[in-house]
Amino acid sequence: MVDCAFELFTDKNINPNELLDLMVSVGWGKESDYDVNILTRSISAYPIIAYCRDVNGTLVGYVSAFTDNAFSTFIGELIVRPEFQRKGIGSSLLTYVIEKCKGVPVYAAPFEDTQDFFLERGFKVPKRLMSVVSMRNAA
Repeated sequence: MVDCAFELFTDKNINPNELLDLMVSVGWGKESDYDVNILTRSISAYPIIAYCRDVNGTLVGYVSAFTDNAFSTFIGELIVRPEFQRKGIGSSLLTYVIEKCKGVPVYAAPFEDTQDFFLERGFKVPKRLMSVVSMRNAA
């Protein structure tokens, strides 16, 4: 059984290798799929970052978000290490973003298998469905 004690931080004191390990732990590719410099750039770019560490200091959860503090806030990543899921970490991270952006709509584009997590926390599927489109720019 995993100890569910954790501490939430809102600074950017995350080693990109820790984030890489967290992403791999949830099946978001393998280590060789990521460039540590790009992860560093990502952490730096987000105006909102929060993360959780367990009692041993291991990174067990992470959230990032962009906001204009007026019309929209977008969740970038919300990741919780599998053995720590369903222990309140994801909820704590999401609550931090919602509280930080009070009065501003918060949007998330979750994977289909994680949509219920957001719905259970008050998010709604819009009447006029939105879709996610993407394009990977060549470097």
